[in-house]
Amino acid sequence: MKLFYAHYISLENAFVRYVRAERADMLAPWLVICSSGLVANQLKKRLAREFGAAANIHFMTGGALVSVLDSEAPGETLPLLPQDNLRDFLIKNLLQEPGLNRYPASRGFVQAVKSSLRDLEDSLVCPDVMDEYLRTADDGALEADKERLVWLNRLYRRYLQAQQEVPGYRPYQAAFERALSQVEKSVFLKGFQQIVFYGFYDMPGRQLELVNRLRGHYPGAVFAPYMNHPAYRFARKFFETNWLSSGGENVETGHFGTLGKAAQSIFSAGEGVPSPGLQIVSAGDASGELFFTAKEILRLVEKEGCSFADIAVIARTVTPYQDELRRVFKQNCIPLNASFSYPVTHYPLGVFCLNLFALAQNGFERNLVLSLVSSPYFKHTSKNKWRALISRSLVNRDFNQWQDLLPQTKNYDPEFLAWLTHIKDRLEQLGRAEAWGVLSQEALALLEELTDTAVFEGKDAEIYHAVCERIQSLASYRVLRPLAQAGEFLEELSDAVRGLTFNEAETVRGGVVFTDAVRARGLSFKAVFLLGLNDKVFPLLMPEDPVLRDYHRYILRDVLGYWINQSLDRGDEEKLFFFASSSAAQEKLYALSARRGADGKEISPSVYLAELARAALINWQGEGTLRVSGRLSEKISAVAETFLTPKELSYTFIFTPENAAKKYALAQLLTPGISDSLAAAEGLAENGPLNGYDGVIDSGADIFAQENKLGFSPSTLQKLGQCPMRIFFEKGLKLRQEDDPLSRQELPPNLRGTVYHEILKDFYEDLYQRGLTHELFDEAALEYLNQAVEKHYRADGYRQFGIYPVVWELLLQDIKDLLGNFVLDDLHDQGDFVPAKFEIPVSLEPSAALPLRLRGIIDRVDVDEKHKLFRIDDYKSSRKGTKDLASDIFKHLIFQPFVYVLLARQMQELKGYGSAGSCLLAIGPKYHRSDLPPAAFEDVLPRACRFLVLLTDYVKNGIFFINPDDKEKKCQYCPYAALCRRDSFKSLLRARKSAAYKSLQEAIK
Repeated sequence: MKLFYAHYISLENAFVRYVRAERADMLAPWLVICSSGLVANQLKKRLAREFGAAANIHFMTGGALVSVLDSEAPGETLPLLPQDNLRDFLIKNLLQEPGLNRYPASRGFVQAVKSSLRDLEDSLVCPDVMDEYLRTADDGALEADKERLVWLNRLYRRYLQAQQEVPGYRPYQAAFERALSQVEKSVFLKGFQQIVFYGFYDMPGRQLELVNRLRGHYPGAVFAPYMNHPAYRFARKFFETNWLSSGGENVETGHFGTLGKAAQSIFSAGEGVPSPGLQIVSAGDASGELFFTAKEILRLVEKEGCSFADIAVIARTVTPYQDELRRVFKQNCIPLNASFSYPVTHYPLGVFCLNLFALAQNGFERNLVLSLVSSPYFKHTSKNKWRALISRSLVNRDFNQWQDLLPQTKNYDPEFLAWLTHIKDRLEQLGRAEAWGVLSQEALALLEELTDTAVFEGKDAEIYHAVCERIQSLASYRVLRPLAQAGEFLEELSDAVRGLTFNEAETVRGGVVFTDAVRARGLSFKAVFLLGLNDKVFPLLMPEDPVLRDYHRYILRDVLGYWINQSLDRGDEEKLFFFASSSAAQEKLYALSARRGADGKEISPSVYLAELARAALINWQGEGTLRVSGRLSEKISAVAETFLTPKELSYTFIFTPENAAKKYALAQLLTPGISDSLAAAEGLAENGPLNGYDGVIDSGADIFAQENKLGFSPSTLQKLGQCPMRIFFEKGLKLRQEDDPLSRQELPPNLRGTVYHEILKDFYEDLYQRGLTHELFDEAALEYLNQAVEKHYRADGYRQFGIYPVVWELLLQDIKDLLGNFVLDDLHDQGDFVPAKFEIPVSLEPSAALPLRLRGIIDRVDVDEKHKLFRIDDYKSSRKGTKDLASDIFKHLIFQPFVYVLLARQMQELKGYGSAGSCLLAIGPKYHRSDLPPAAFEDVLPRACRFLVLLTDYVKNGIFFINPDDKEKKCQYCPYAALCRRDSFKSLLRARKSAAYKSLQEAIK
């Protein structure tokens, strides 16, 4: 066979010349074996342009040729052992055999081993030759790692044997050998006048064996991409060893597209040469790269006469770009000619299927159950009711928690717990040791029972069918082992389903090509947009194979003669990918990089971008780079209006709101909804007083009346002082804050506080009734405390909170210890007072001085019968307040000590008693008490009343402004922080300048 070699563009020209020179009969049958389907399509298009047609020239890949020759060979054949989960399971079983169980057979390790074994097979490595080498070689460098290679070769030998032993299947090597044996006598091959190999710069040993067999029996030619250039360093050894040995013709014409002579300097020390067709672009992020790409494509098509088919968008890997690219191109009406690959977890139906079988393995975690029940694919008539029930429940995870806490939930539906128990039983059945076929049928039945196929649309039917087939495929595991081990089936099912991928194509004829740098080898276009020229993106970092290490690969190739590449050689292949992609542009090349990654952190440009700029004499860090702003307004304003989408055009109008309505009308985009939005935008952008968009409303009196009917609690007053807007969300809009689910590892602070209150109420109430408050030794006090604890919270109390029994035991002991320390110090600190009244709900009617109703629950009232005094005690689970509780009313918005004295003074039970003030009692490792004495109370009374009136007047007057101070402190625990307009500068400015905010600041000074 003749050999022609050059860089891709020149190689394609040489192929055309060869066809013109050698194919005298334009109907003579030729076979062209290409390195990829895209390269084949490129050659077909080129031949069609050159000759008007390419009749009787057949294109296929090497793998397709093996299939043809295998099917042509006589005799019955078995299906090939698939490369899917069955092969993974085969390897997993081998890794558990005695002598091979050197490492745990995790899923990741199985995949790594599978890749290394495939490399050994593809290189036709003989395990006997490896054994001989390991026994006889005097290799000091190998000695330290020899044991690993011995193990790997033993595994490889066993793997080859095991493939042949799998009933009902045959290994690929058997098909390959049948294909080889058919080469000389193949009717298919003999039907071609010539056989041409095109585009191969590297191939594994198995593929090379087939090529050499064909070269020895059929006329034809080899067109190998190669030139004496640093970018082809990866291909040099293969080229010189396997192609050049038979002699060949260098047909390089120095054609490198728009890069021109600058291409010769890339990755070399040569001087740079200007490349006018090259534009380096720096975008804010990946979205900015695609924004620029879309707008520039429109400009090239509409202003410079390009067709969409003349343009390609290339990335090293397409996954980070594909979703955003599809969205952006659709918005800009740019047709695409591309295919996209997605894992099963990309699709809601795929997630639903995986969640179903993961319930038990994830301990019936709350969000997983909620996701399953909320899915549109979940088939049950009560799904909406159950979704609300789950949302209201305090369950976090573990089935015991569902049993203990769900019946306590409002609007409890016993049917849901019965269903959940049924699913638990079904999943436990799938975890038993049983025949694979039985378990796969049971899993399919469960999936069919719970999946509503009536709602399927789009790819749902395809996905569901693939998932069902994959579950059914687990039955084939019986050929390797008849029974699944306990707990094994669901793990294998999850791994098998997660391995599914689905293709989505947007193959508009004549559309823009979008592909990765590997598949783009050998293609050419008028304009190329090369995306993602950032560090660790292009080039990709190529780690060493952890199983078949590079020194092992060196021995196989350079010592034993098997064609296999070293893992780290792939770093050189990255240069070839980049060189081929950048030189694919015939007229214009756009090299794009991002300044920030998906996480918002700064990222560095690629060394390849710097090298490209150096070779083309471009100052890529200065005026030679087109900078795309990260700001939406600047991005849009840099683009001609004719290339903007309606949404982007809307943004340009909003940049000048005073003319926005007029511009919308001229663009025929003005709708009632947009008119309302413009009015809102104008209100939000005002510099004047607080307005309706700041929470200033007309119905404040109604909200006040509604809240005043019940009474303002200290916690409501505190929220008002922190941020009136929060009260608007809570009381005005009735937005509900969901209860946090209970953790099985701890007791939430609010529930811990409830536990403290219940125990202390019973403890002090019991002592009061017995008259023992001042009569107990410490040991006796602790015994009464234990009785109060056991009254409410026994050893099985973990069920009430859904906590693990062991954790509950520790928590209960911690509660006893904390309360024990507290009550001993508290009893010693009583003086003449006796704890007498507990958990007292009380309210205060409006008066002239305080025209609002107050309410609250007083934790404890201590009385001094001798002096006819009472004192208010408020428990805190952590230390709150300072030594000056009177000032804390304003500085820290601690209202309980003041409000509870007001409430207690009018209690009938305390008539005839004078106030001894109030205090905060901290329950913690150390006892702490803060007091508000009677004198301090009287001194602060007028000011505190005015402050309460000021706060509640905000409600009455409908002024619910955002408090612009202390964002981190005030918003940290606010459930509505994501709803308010705190991030709007104008909103904060109006609030800061408002009389309401200034009056609040004056009040708390």
